[in-house]
Amino acid sequence: MLLDSVFALALHHDRRARERPAEGFASTRVRADVSGPTTADAAPGGLRIEITITSLTAEGERDEAQVGLDVDLDEHRLLAPALALAELDIDRSSAARVIGELESWCYERLPMGALDPQPGEAPAAALAED
Repeated sequence: MLLDSVFALALHHDRRARERPAEGFASTRVRADVSGPTTADAAPGGLRIEITITSLTAEGERDEAQVGLDVDLDEHRLLAPALALAELDIDRSSAARVIGELESWCYERLPMGALDPQPGEAPAAALAED
């Protein structure tokens, strides 16, 4: 459930960013990565989940923001200090909290008003088809 939700979240924000790049940026991409087994001290043998937002300015400069968490499979816990959640049990409630914090992190970097169509306005992708 957690991995599916992380990838769905990244896909949602990637689509938003592609349809309407933020002001001052030529393009923005959002991706999710899962790697493991990790060698990190916090969760050796666990999984690392990361969300990365990469933007390219109109001048060609690259800007990147990244946040991640570790899944400790041995101790059955989520370690998300970058999301101010520290240590959580692996359960539905904790997964929901992590997804909520990841969602908040993405919206902080890709604000609603900057990317989403205003009421009565067609999405940029629809305008491009006309």
